Amino acid sequence: MKEVFKLDKGYHMEEALRNYFLQSGYYVARGVPFRYEGFDVTDIDLWLYSRISPVSREISIVDVKNKKTPQAFERIFWVRGLKIATQASSAIVATQDRRKEVKEFGRNLDVLVLDGAFLSRLQRLEDFRPCRLLQEEFTGLVESYELEKLDGGWLKRLAESKSLLSSGLSFDSCNEWLYHAQFFLEQSFAKPQQRDIALRCYYLLCSFIALASDYILREILFLELADRVNVFTNGFTFGSRGSKGMRQILDITMNLVEQHAERGKAIASEVRSSVRRSLAGVNSTVLAEYLVKNEVARSLFVVAKELEQMAMSRDFVHHSTAGVEVRSFLFCLIDFYGFERTKFA
Repeated sequence: MKEVFKLDKGYHMEEALRNYFLQSGYYVARGVPFRYEGFDVTDIDLWLYSRISPVSREISIVDVKNKKTPQAFERIFWVRGLKIATQASSAIVATQDRRKEVKEFGRNLDVLVLDGAFLSRLQRLEDFRPCRLLQEEFTGLVESYELEKLDGGWLKRLAESKSLLSSGLSFDSCNEWLYHAQFFLEQSFAKPQQRDIALRCYYLLCSFIALASDYILREILFLELADRVNVFTNGFTFGSRGSKGMRQILDITMNLVEQHAERGKAIASEVRSSVRRSLAGVNSTVLAEYLVKNEVARSLFVVAKELEQMAMSRDFVHHSTAGVEVRSFLFCLIDFYGFERTKFA
Protein backbone atom coordinates (compact mmCIF):
# COMPACT_ATOMS: atom_id res chain seq x y z
CA MET A 1 0.00 0.00 0.00
CA LYS A 2 1.57 3.28 -1.10
CA GLU A 3 1.47 6.36 1.08
CA VAL A 4 -1.04 8.81 -0.36
CA PHE A 5 -1.39 11.31 2.43
CA LYS A 6 0.33 14.68 2.42
CA LEU A 7 0.48 15.67 6.07
CA ASP A 8 0.54 19.27 7.19
CA LYS A 9 3.35 20.38 9.50
CA GLY A 10 1.46 19.70 12.71
CA TYR A 11 0.38 16.16 11.84
CA HIS A 12 3.81 15.48 10.35
CA MET A 13 5.43 16.30 13.69
CA GLU A 14 2.86 14.23 15.58
CA GLU A 15 3.81 11.18 13.50
CA ALA A 16 7.52 11.87 14.00
CA LEU A 17 7.03 12.09 17.78
CA ARG A 18 4.78 9.05 17.75
CA ASN A 19 7.59 7.09 16.10
CA TYR A 20 10.10 8.44 18.62
CA PHE A 21 8.02 7.34 21.62
CA LEU A 22 7.28 3.95 20.02
CA GLN A 23 11.01 3.37 19.64
CA SER A 24 11.42 4.41 23.30
CA GLY A 25 9.12 1.57 24.38
CA TYR A 26 5.83 3.39 24.97
CA TYR A 27 2.37 2.40 23.87
CA VAL A 28 1.25 5.38 21.78
CA ALA A 29 -2.19 6.51 20.62
CA ARG A 30 -2.53 9.57 18.40
CA GLY A 31 -5.51 11.94 18.26
CA VAL A 32 -7.33 10.77 21.39
CA PRO A 33 -10.62 12.70 21.90
CA PHE A 34 -11.20 14.15 25.36
CA ARG A 35 -14.87 14.42 26.22
CA TYR A 36 -16.64 15.75 29.28
CA GLU A 37 -20.26 14.90 30.05
CA GLY A 38 -20.89 14.15 26.38
CA PHE A 39 -19.18 17.31 25.06
CA ASP A 40 -16.14 17.17 22.78
CA VAL A 41 -13.54 19.34 24.54
CA THR A 42 -10.32 18.74 22.60
CA ASP A 43 -8.04 16.08 21.13
CA ILE A 44 -4.92 14.83 22.86
CA ASP A 45 -2.20 14.84 20.19
CA LEU A 46 -0.34 11.88 21.69
CA TRP A 47 -1.39 9.64 24.59
CA LEU A 48 1.45 7.59 26.06
CA TYR A 49 1.44 4.58 28.38
CA SER A 50 4.47 2.93 29.94
CA ARG A 51 5.02 0.11 32.41
CA ILE A 52 7.64 1.35 34.87
CA SER A 53 7.61 -1.65 37.23
CA PRO A 54 5.21 -4.43 38.28
CA VAL A 55 3.33 -1.93 40.47
CA SER A 56 3.92 1.36 38.66
CA ARG A 57 2.49 2.73 35.39
CA GLU A 58 2.78 6.16 33.77
CA ILE A 59 0.24 7.84 31.50
CA SER A 60 1.49 10.94 29.69
CA ILE A 61 -0.20 13.40 27.36
CA VAL A 62 1.68 15.31 24.66
CA ASP A 63 0.64 18.61 23.08
CA VAL A 64 2.36 19.17 19.73
CA LYS A 65 2.65 22.60 18.10
CA ASN A 66 4.90 22.75 15.05
CA LYS A 67 4.38 26.44 14.16
CA LYS A 68 6.60 29.48 13.72
CA THR A 69 4.65 31.28 16.47
CA PRO A 70 3.96 28.38 18.83
CA GLN A 71 2.61 30.38 21.82
CA ALA A 72 4.56 28.04 24.06
CA PHE A 73 3.62 29.65 27.40
CA GLU A 74 -0.09 29.33 26.58
CA ARG A 75 0.36 25.67 25.56
CA ILE A 76 2.04 24.91 28.88
CA PHE A 77 -0.97 26.36 30.72
CA TRP A 78 -3.30 24.37 28.46
CA VAL A 79 -1.62 20.99 28.80
CA ARG A 80 -1.21 21.48 32.56
CA GLY A 81 -4.98 21.83 32.85
CA LEU A 82 -5.56 18.88 30.52
CA LYS A 83 -3.23 16.77 32.64
CA ILE A 84 -5.39 17.48 35.70
CA ALA A 85 -8.63 16.84 33.81
CA THR A 86 -7.44 13.48 32.48
CA GLN A 87 -5.61 12.53 35.69
CA ALA A 88 -2.50 11.79 33.65
CA SER A 89 0.83 11.15 35.37
CA SER A 90 2.74 13.70 33.34
CA ALA A 91 2.37 16.28 30.58
CA ILE A 92 4.65 17.19 27.68
CA VAL A 93 4.67 20.16 25.29
CA ALA A 94 6.50 19.86 21.97
CA THR A 95 7.18 23.32 20.54
CA GLN A 96 9.46 25.02 18.03
CA ASP A 97 10.21 27.68 20.67
CA ARG A 98 13.86 27.52 21.78
CA ARG A 99 13.83 30.06 24.61
CA LYS A 100 15.28 28.75 27.84
CA GLU A 101 12.55 30.64 29.73
CA VAL A 102 9.94 28.37 28.17
CA LYS A 103 11.64 25.25 29.51
CA GLU A 104 12.02 26.87 32.94
CA PHE A 105 8.35 27.87 32.96
CA GLY A 106 7.37 24.32 32.04
CA ARG A 107 9.59 22.91 34.77
CA ASN A 108 7.95 25.17 37.34
CA LEU A 109 4.51 23.87 36.31
CA ASP A 110 5.69 20.24 36.15
CA VAL A 111 5.40 20.15 32.33
CA LEU A 112 8.25 18.71 30.25
CA VAL A 113 9.11 20.91 27.24
CA LEU A 114 10.57 19.37 24.08
CA ASP A 115 11.92 22.51 22.43
CA GLY A 116 12.83 23.51 18.88
CA ALA A 117 16.36 22.14 19.18
CA PHE A 118 15.01 18.67 20.03
CA LEU A 119 12.37 18.79 17.28
CA SER A 120 14.99 19.86 14.74
CA ARG A 121 17.16 16.85 15.61
CA LEU A 122 14.10 14.62 15.49
CA GLN A 123 13.17 15.80 12.00
CA ARG A 124 16.68 15.12 10.74
CA LEU A 125 16.60 11.59 12.14
CA GLU A 126 12.94 10.83 11.57
CA ASP A 127 11.85 7.54 10.08
CA PHE A 128 8.14 7.02 9.70
CA ARG A 129 8.69 3.28 9.62
CA PRO A 130 7.34 2.39 6.18
CA CYS A 131 5.95 -0.80 7.71
CA ARG A 132 3.42 1.27 9.72
CA LEU A 133 0.33 3.09 8.53
CA LEU A 134 -0.06 6.76 9.35
CA GLN A 135 -3.15 7.51 11.44
CA GLU A 136 -4.77 9.13 8.38
CA GLU A 137 -4.12 6.01 6.31
CA PHE A 138 -5.71 3.78 8.94
CA THR A 139 -8.79 6.02 8.96
CA GLY A 140 -8.79 5.94 5.17
CA LEU A 141 -8.83 2.14 5.18
CA VAL A 142 -11.93 2.08 7.38
CA GLU A 143 -13.57 4.76 5.23
CA SER A 144 -12.88 2.67 2.13
CA TYR A 145 -15.76 0.46 3.27
CA GLU A 146 -18.54 2.55 1.77
CA LEU A 147 -21.24 1.14 4.07
CA GLU A 148 -19.36 1.64 7.33
CA LYS A 149 -21.73 4.38 8.55
CA LEU A 150 -24.86 2.35 7.79
CA ASP A 151 -23.32 -0.89 9.00
CA GLY A 152 -22.94 -0.01 12.67
CA GLY A 153 -20.77 3.12 12.34
CA TRP A 154 -17.25 1.71 12.27
CA LEU A 155 -15.41 5.03 12.55
CA LYS A 156 -17.79 6.28 15.24
CA ARG A 157 -17.17 3.16 17.31
CA LEU A 158 -13.41 3.59 16.95
CA ALA A 159 -13.57 7.27 17.98
CA GLU A 160 -15.75 6.47 21.00
CA SER A 161 -13.40 3.65 21.99
CA LYS A 162 -10.30 5.81 21.67
CA SER A 163 -11.88 8.60 23.73
CA LEU A 164 -12.17 6.18 26.67
CA LEU A 165 -8.36 6.22 26.98
CA SER A 166 -8.57 9.81 28.22
CA SER A 167 -11.30 9.05 30.76
CA GLY A 168 -9.33 6.43 32.68
CA LEU A 169 -8.36 2.78 32.31
CA SER A 170 -11.13 1.08 34.26
CA PHE A 171 -13.51 -1.87 34.13
CA ASP A 172 -16.17 0.45 32.71
CA SER A 173 -13.88 1.27 29.79
CA CYS A 174 -12.92 -2.41 29.42
CA ASN A 175 -16.56 -3.44 29.16
CA GLU A 176 -17.18 -0.82 26.46
CA TRP A 177 -14.15 -2.08 24.53
CA LEU A 178 -15.29 -5.68 24.91
CA TYR A 179 -18.66 -4.70 23.45
CA HIS A 180 -17.19 -2.88 20.43
CA ALA A 181 -14.51 -5.55 19.91
CA GLN A 182 -17.22 -8.20 19.65
CA PHE A 183 -18.92 -6.11 16.95
CA PHE A 184 -15.77 -5.99 14.81
CA LEU A 185 -15.07 -9.68 15.40
CA GLU A 186 -18.57 -10.56 14.19
CA GLN A 187 -18.06 -8.29 11.17
CA SER A 188 -14.88 -10.19 10.30
CA PHE A 189 -16.96 -13.39 10.18
CA ALA A 190 -19.97 -11.93 8.38
CA LYS A 191 -18.20 -9.82 5.71
CA PRO A 192 -15.27 -11.67 4.12
CA GLN A 193 -14.48 -8.75 1.79
CA GLN A 194 -13.98 -6.42 4.78
CA ARG A 195 -12.36 -9.05 7.00
CA ASP A 196 -8.86 -7.57 7.11
CA ILE A 197 -10.17 -4.10 8.01
CA ALA A 198 -12.53 -5.50 10.65
CA LEU A 199 -9.68 -7.50 12.20
CA ARG A 200 -7.44 -4.42 12.30
CA CYS A 201 -10.15 -2.66 14.31
CA TYR A 202 -10.54 -5.74 16.50
CA TYR A 203 -6.79 -5.90 17.20
CA LEU A 204 -6.75 -2.22 18.16
CA LEU A 205 -9.62 -2.59 20.64
CA CYS A 206 -8.03 -5.74 22.07
CA SER A 207 -4.85 -3.73 22.65
CA PHE A 208 -6.90 -1.26 24.73
CA ILE A 209 -8.33 -4.16 26.77
CA ALA A 210 -4.86 -5.59 27.42
CA LEU A 211 -3.58 -2.15 28.42
CA ALA A 212 -6.42 -1.50 30.87
CA SER A 213 -6.05 -4.97 32.38
CA ASP A 214 -2.34 -4.29 32.92
CA TYR A 215 -3.20 -0.96 34.57
CA ILE A 216 -5.83 -2.43 36.90
CA LEU A 217 -3.60 -5.33 37.93
CA ARG A 218 -0.95 -3.01 39.37
CA GLU A 219 -3.17 -2.36 42.42
CA ILE A 220 -4.12 -5.97 43.16
CA LEU A 221 -0.89 -7.72 42.23
CA PHE A 222 -0.18 -8.85 45.80
CA LEU A 223 -3.62 -10.28 46.48
CA GLU A 224 -4.13 -14.04 46.53
CA LEU A 225 -4.95 -15.53 43.13
CA ALA A 226 -8.57 -16.26 44.10
CA ASP A 227 -9.05 -12.67 45.25
CA ARG A 228 -7.64 -11.32 42.00
CA VAL A 229 -10.04 -13.54 40.08
CA ASN A 230 -12.94 -12.20 42.13
CA VAL A 231 -11.94 -8.57 41.47
CA PHE A 232 -11.78 -9.13 37.71
CA THR A 233 -14.90 -11.28 37.54
CA ASN A 234 -16.81 -8.65 39.48
CA GLY A 235 -15.43 -5.85 37.31
CA PHE A 236 -16.17 -7.51 33.97
CA THR A 237 -19.69 -8.41 35.15
CA PHE A 238 -20.79 -5.27 36.97
CA GLY A 239 -18.31 -2.56 35.98
CA SER A 240 -16.21 -0.33 38.21
CA ARG A 241 -18.97 0.02 40.82
CA GLY A 242 -19.04 -3.72 41.42
CA SER A 243 -22.05 -5.84 42.30
CA LYS A 244 -22.95 -3.67 45.29
CA GLY A 245 -22.96 -0.49 43.23
CA MET A 246 -24.98 -2.17 40.48
CA ARG A 247 -27.60 -3.35 42.98
CA GLN A 248 -27.89 0.14 44.46
CA ILE A 249 -28.46 1.73 41.05
CA LEU A 250 -30.95 -0.97 40.08
CA ASP A 251 -32.85 -0.67 43.37
CA ILE A 252 -33.12 3.13 43.10
CA THR A 253 -34.32 2.94 39.52
CA MET A 254 -36.83 0.15 40.13
CA ASN A 255 -38.22 1.89 43.22
CA LEU A 256 -38.99 4.92 41.06
CA VAL A 257 -40.67 2.67 38.50
CA GLU A 258 -42.78 1.02 41.20
CA GLN A 259 -43.89 4.38 42.56
CA HIS A 260 -44.66 6.25 39.35
CA ALA A 261 -45.38 3.79 36.53
CA GLU A 262 -48.63 2.01 35.84
CA ARG A 263 -48.11 -1.66 36.73
CA GLY A 264 -44.90 -0.44 38.36
CA LYS A 265 -44.30 -3.50 40.57
CA ALA A 266 -44.81 -5.94 37.69
CA ILE A 267 -42.51 -3.98 35.38
CA ALA A 268 -39.83 -3.66 38.07
CA SER A 269 -39.97 -7.39 38.73
CA GLU A 270 -39.60 -8.16 35.02
CA VAL A 271 -36.66 -5.81 34.66
CA ARG A 272 -34.88 -7.25 37.71
CA SER A 273 -35.29 -10.77 36.34
CA SER A 274 -34.06 -9.72 32.91
CA VAL A 275 -30.97 -8.02 34.39
CA ARG A 276 -30.16 -11.13 36.45
CA ARG A 277 -30.42 -13.35 33.37
CA SER A 278 -28.22 -11.02 31.33
CA LEU A 279 -25.54 -10.83 34.02
CA ALA A 280 -25.64 -14.59 34.53
CA GLY A 281 -24.87 -15.01 30.85
CA VAL A 282 -21.65 -12.98 31.05
CA ASN A 283 -18.74 -15.40 30.96
CA SER A 284 -16.51 -13.14 33.06
CA THR A 285 -14.76 -15.86 35.04
CA VAL A 286 -13.05 -17.30 31.96
CA LEU A 287 -11.50 -13.93 31.14
CA ALA A 288 -10.69 -13.12 34.77
CA GLU A 289 -8.94 -16.44 35.48
CA TYR A 290 -6.74 -16.00 32.44
CA LEU A 291 -5.75 -12.35 32.92
CA VAL A 292 -4.70 -12.59 36.58
CA LYS A 293 -2.23 -15.42 36.05
CA ASN A 294 1.24 -14.18 36.93
CA GLU A 295 2.79 -15.12 33.59
CA VAL A 296 -0.07 -13.44 31.69
CA ALA A 297 -0.02 -10.32 33.86
CA ARG A 298 3.70 -9.84 33.13
CA SER A 299 3.08 -9.99 29.37
CA LEU A 300 -0.01 -7.75 28.98
CA PHE A 301 1.91 -4.56 28.17
CA VAL A 302 3.92 -6.35 25.47
CA VAL A 303 0.71 -7.94 24.15
CA ALA A 304 -0.95 -4.51 23.93
CA LYS A 305 1.96 -3.07 21.93
CA GLU A 306 2.06 -6.03 19.54
CA LEU A 307 -1.69 -5.86 18.92
CA GLU A 308 -1.45 -2.13 18.19
CA GLN A 309 1.39 -2.81 15.76
CA MET A 310 -0.71 -5.48 14.02
CA ALA A 311 -3.60 -3.03 13.68
CA MET A 312 -1.33 -0.35 12.17
CA SER A 313 0.87 -2.58 10.02
CA ARG A 314 1.03 -1.42 6.39
CA ASP A 315 0.83 -5.01 5.18
CA PHE A 316 -1.98 -6.84 6.97
CA VAL A 317 -0.68 -9.19 9.69
CA HIS A 318 -2.94 -12.09 10.65
CA HIS A 319 -3.06 -13.19 14.28
CA SER A 320 -1.94 -16.70 13.32
CA THR A 321 1.57 -15.26 12.84
CA ALA A 322 1.60 -13.35 16.15
CA GLY A 323 3.52 -14.30 19.26
CA VAL A 324 2.20 -17.01 21.54
CA GLU A 325 1.15 -14.49 24.22
CA VAL A 326 -0.94 -12.51 21.73
CA ARG A 327 -2.59 -15.64 20.33
CA SER A 328 -3.39 -16.89 23.83
CA PHE A 329 -4.93 -13.52 24.73
CA LEU A 330 -7.07 -13.44 21.56
CA PHE A 331 -8.26 -17.03 22.00
CA CYS A 332 -9.23 -16.27 25.60
CA LEU A 333 -11.44 -13.47 24.27
CA ILE A 334 -12.93 -15.91 21.74
CA ASP A 335 -13.87 -18.20 24.65
CA PHE A 336 -15.31 -15.23 26.52
CA TYR A 337 -17.54 -14.34 23.56
CA GLY A 338 -18.57 -17.96 23.09
CA PHE A 339 -17.28 -18.29 19.51
CA GLU A 340 -15.56 -21.36 18.06
CA ARG A 341 -11.78 -21.14 18.11
CA THR A 342 -11.49 -22.97 14.80
CA LYS A 343 -13.60 -20.30 13.09
CA PHE A 344 -11.31 -17.56 14.38
CA ALA A 345 -8.10 -19.46 13.63
